[in-house]
Amino acid sequence: MILGALVADAAAVGLHWIYDQQHIRKLAPEAPEFILPTAKNYEGVPSYFAHPTLAVGAQSQYGVQSLVMLRALDNADGRYDPAAYAARFRAHFGYGGAYVGYIDHATRDTLDNLRRFNDAAQACAQALPFDGDPRVRRALVTEALDHISRYQGDELAKSYEAAIAKDHTAPATRRFAALLLPKLAAIPPATGASDLQLPAIAKLPPLVSLLVATGMPQESTFNETVASAIKLTNDHPVAADYGLVCASMMRAALMNASVPDIIDAGRAAAGSESAALLDEALRMRDRPNDQVTAHFGMACDLPYGVPSAVHNIATASSFADAVRSNIYGGGDSCGRAMLVGAVMGAVHGVGGTRGIPPEWIKRLEIKTEVDGLLTNLFH
Repeated sequence: MILGALVADAAAVGLHWIYDQQHIRKLAPEAPEFILPTAKNYEGVPSYFAHPTLAVGAQSQYGVQSLVMLRALDNADGRYDPAAYAARFRAHFGYGGAYVGYIDHATRDTLDNLRRFNDAAQACAQALPFDGDPRVRRALVTEALDHISRYQGDELAKSYEAAIAKDHTAPATRRFAALLLPKLAAIPPATGASDLQLPAIAKLPPLVSLLVATGMPQESTFNETVASAIKLTNDHPVAADYGLVCASMMRAALMNASVPDIIDAGRAAAGSESAALLDEALRMRDRPNDQVTAHFGMACDLPYGVPSAVHNIATASSFADAVRSNIYGGGDSCGRAMLVGAVMGAVHGVGGTRGIPPEWIKRLEIKTEVDGLLTNLFH
């Protein structure tokens, strides 16, 4: 599943955000995958050239967001830790981070929200009396925020007190910590952007894969975990709705469900408006996917991209067929690729006539790192 999402994303980068389907077919009449992003290909048609620095096999910002979640899960010893994920997200995409490339609206606003929350927490700590080392004060803030993200009520107080008692012996430090925790707990938590676009689902392939691999939590726990991850970058009811649709489809795919059952799992998780759009897409099975994509819209909103992706999954004969249909659909092909690639990769595996082509996997720029992370988490 994870490889499928990353391969589908990297395959689409070269023609990402070209909004003229006929132009895409002229550029690549047979094999639109793994084309070098070139400004000339974007001239004279509705388009946005977002990836001038990327090489063939590189990930768009969607694939990078999936990779950041994968790294966060590995760093947290194979569990989803919201605070750790938020910290890694901010460290990678934020000011001074390793990421160089296009930053979407949701990521920009999320980074601003995380910064404002951290600034508020540090200001709160500064307002409390403390004569110790400023580095200790900052460490206590980090410790408190980590506990606040994990616990509530009496459990929060007990876990934090135990951590402070273990690491700090100075009475003044312990008194400061006791004053700090309720002050920080009262600060409204940081959330993601009010955004309903496809970046919301980019982190789901690694997250859902881990949840399934570690024993399939109860339905309520699964839904809560997915909602937490979605909300960190996309705090919008439409994002929550479609996020659960996509996560439910991915979970069903990992449990070896048939394609119709996978789609039914997503349909069962959908709200009324998203369910109506999915039903509409499925009634168009006799039409090619590029026409369906044009019908719903080629742009980045989830109500455009997810119905198109579901139609693609329902009608494609193989992983390669689905990836190529997605690219020929135009517009935000990398966004749709995260669902299409994840599900089709899980359904068809690697190799053979229907699975992920091994030569495509070899083209991934991040293949070596991903192989190591997958080994750590799943073997």
